[in-house]
Amino acid sequence: MVTTKPAILHRLIIGADVASGDVEVSDHISLGNGDVVLQLTGSTLMTANGGGIEVNAHFHKGITLNLTNQTKVTVIWSPVA
Repeated sequence: MVTTKPAILHRLIIGADVASGDVEVSDHISLGNGDVVLQLTGSTLMTANGGGIEVNAHFHKGITLNLTNQTKVTVIWSPVA
């Protein structure tokens, strides 16, 4: 869980290559599957280009990440005023 309030997800930074990794980002205020906005799996999680993925998406409820086989993820976000 990143935040339980409306926010903007600016960027994800993937810190390690994990071929079997999965990062699911949901517009949700609790852990578990919510309204999935973004799902990155396998080779899309490679760090060859610095590991940064621009998102710049508005999340109305909150931001929740479900990570599978991937623990090195940095989330850059800001609250919506």
